[in-house]
Amino acid sequence: MNDTFVTTPNTLKFEELCSELADRSSLIGPSLAMVTGPAGRGKTEAAKHHATQTDAVYIPPLNTRTPAMVLREIAFELAKVRPTRSDTCLAVIGDEMAKDRRLIIIDEADLLAMNILEMLRNLNERFSCPILLIGEDELKGKIASRRRLASRIRRKMEFAPVTQQDIAFFFKQSLGARLPQDASLLIQQHGRGDWRPVLTAAIAIERAMKASDAEITEELVKNVLKNS
Repeated sequence: MNDTFVTTPNTLKFEELCSELADRSSLIGPSLAMVTGPAGRGKTEAAKHHATQTDAVYIPPLNTRTPAMVLREIAFELAKVRPTRSDTCLAVIGDEMAKDRRLIIIDEADLLAMNILEMLRNLNERFSCPILLIGEDELKGKIASRRRLASRIRRKMEFAPVTQQDIAFFFKQSLGARLPQDASLLIQQHGRGDWRPVLTAAIAIERAMKASDAEITEELVKNVLKNS
C-alpha cells in the first residue's frame, strides 16, 4: 500500500480555510477558526499534511497541557527554542510573527481547559497570529460558552463523513486497484463515516488480494469484512 495523502472534498475545504487565515487579508477582522468533527474523519491528517506543505505550525495533542506548555510548544515550532518562562515564550512568538506571520494549528483543542483557549485568543489578538482550533464536537460548546471567543471565530468547518467516492479514490491511489461500486458501499457502511476502519479494511483486502492473486470483488470484500 502506498503512503499517499488522498485529496477529498473535506481536505480541499480545509486547505481553503487555512489559506484564508494565513493570507494578510485576515488581518482585517477576526483570524481565529474552528474545524470540528468526530474522531476518524481525517482532521489530524489534513492538518499534518498542510503543515508539511506550508510554513504553518502544527501543535500535536499532549497528554497534559498547561498554558506554559502550549506556549513553549508554539515557540519551539516557530523558533526551535523552549524558554522556561511564559513571558520569554511570548517575546519569541511576537518576534517570529513580526518577521513572518504563520498559521498556528492546535490539534485536539476540545480537550483544552478554558484558560488555555482564552490564552490562545489573547495570543491571536496581541500578535495578530492566525490560529486554527481542531477538535471533536465538544469544542463547539466550549467556544459558544464564551462570547469573547465565539465572536472572534472567522470561519467554521465540519468534517463530513467519508463517502463512497473518497473510498474508491483512496483504493485507486493507495492500492492501484479499481473498487467496484457495491464493494465501496460495503466498506463505507463498515467504516460508518470514519477513515480508520476503512484503512484497516484496506490493509486486510490488500492481504487477501495478494494471497489469492485476485482483483477486488464484492465477494472478496464481504469475506474480509465478515472476518475483521
